[in-house]
Amino acid sequence: MFKKRFYIFAIISVCIIAADRVVKWIVRTNLDLNHSIDVLGDLLKISYILNSGIAFGLFDPNPSPLKTPLLLIIQFIALGVILYIFFTIPRDVKLAPVSMGLIFGGAIGNIIDRILRGEVVDFIDLDFPDISILFLNIRMSRWPTFNIADASVFVGIVMLLIIIIKIGGIAESTESA
Repeated sequence: MFKKRFYIFAIISVCIIAADRVVKWIVRTNLDLNHSIDVLGDLLKISYILNSGIAFGLFDPNPSPLKTPLLLIIQFIALGVILYIFFTIPRDVKLAPVSMGLIFGGAIGNIIDRILRGEVVDFIDLDFPDISILFLNIRMSRWPTFNIADASVFVGIVMLLIIIIKIGGIAESTESA
């Protein structure tokens, strides 16, 4: 049973890393830095930017010579936490290897960029249209530009949170397993 879980985890991780690397390479070789291509008008653009911060551009504008090494240390600690959760989550939780593979693969994809460039290539640029519901006008702004690795980490974390809520917490479930 563990081999199958590990294979699923590994295959998803490798697929995310490969997809992230290939698409980032395509963006880097076909777009000039800070330029965009409209895919679906203003809704979706491919915009080549470099992000020295963390996912979705957080902490990007803050220059510091310690930022890249500090972020790498944090990311490697996060990888350890991901592996710990993967090995401690109950084996009967079917989506755990998928969730953890998405998170692990996405983390590795961005770590590779940070090691090679000190920055991460981001390119998915979304703008949600304004919506009016009854008398409320909701202004949606542009979402921070992100990449496949960021998206897979986000989806994996959402899946993991659903898993944790469903099983009543990792610690409680492992005690009863």
